[in-house]
Amino acid sequence: MKRHNLYKGILTIIMSIFFMTSVFGAVEVFSKYDTTLKINNDNTIEVNKSLSLKNVYDVGIVPGQIEFKIGKGTDGSIANIDVVDVIAVDRFGTEIKSQIRQSKDFSVIILDVYYPLLPGFEYSFDLYYKLSYEPGGIFFKSLQIPIRESTIPIENGIFTVILPDNFHFTYIDTEDKVATVEDNMAEWEIKDNYPKSVAFEYSYIPISIGGLKGSYVFWIMINLFLVLFLVYEVRKEIKRIRSEEQEVTEN
Repeated sequence: MKRHNLYKGILTIIMSIFFMTSVFGAVEVFSKYDTTLKINNDNTIEVNKSLSLKNVYDVGIVPGQIEFKIGKGTDGSIANIDVVDVIAVDRFGTEIKSQIRQSKDFSVIILDVYYPLLPGFEYSFDLYYKLSYEPGGIFFKSLQIPIRESTIPIENGIFTVILPDNFHFTYIDTEDKVATVEDNMAEWEIKDNYPKSVAFEYSYIPISIGGLKGSYVFWIMINLFLVLFLVYEVRKEIKRIRSEEQEVTEN
């Protein structure tokens, strides 16, 4: 009888957890959503997230499983983007249980956060993972990356992109959200889920003119040079022919 009551009590607790998670899941927000993307020369991207999950409801909740959905394709990539080396730890350095589920279009990182949150309280943790991809382009590479990988609303955050050494941003577009750029690093402020994504182009050729893509400017310059060279050669050939005709006339 005691064992039956024990099992019943455990079942009640589990059902309560799932009840609170399903009913009150929409009343949690990321009060902090800082993300750093470090692009490496070996076609990998290291992603570091420093996050704080906050209960904005008037009763306690249990977050449960938190999902981060990463698309397997993005503008500027010519192959599937794969997620590898997932690590998550709480503010005490204790590892959080994680798993990756694959679908045709997405890789989904799932974290188990069965930690009770009282109203107004926060649960802070860090998430690290690596993306492997194949960027398109020869001299210029481009990427468009969504800011929000979770359905949980974002209140505030900083989104940072760090390029490899000796590379430069040649174009940045973030839905009219101004980025702070310094050398090979760009930074955006996230406020109330905005901007939704960032798009940028980068190269070891430091070309950046207004709102034009550096690749466009580069190829325009190359084509202009070829046209000028062609005009020069044509004029040179015409001048040579005229000179030969003049010599024949004089003789």
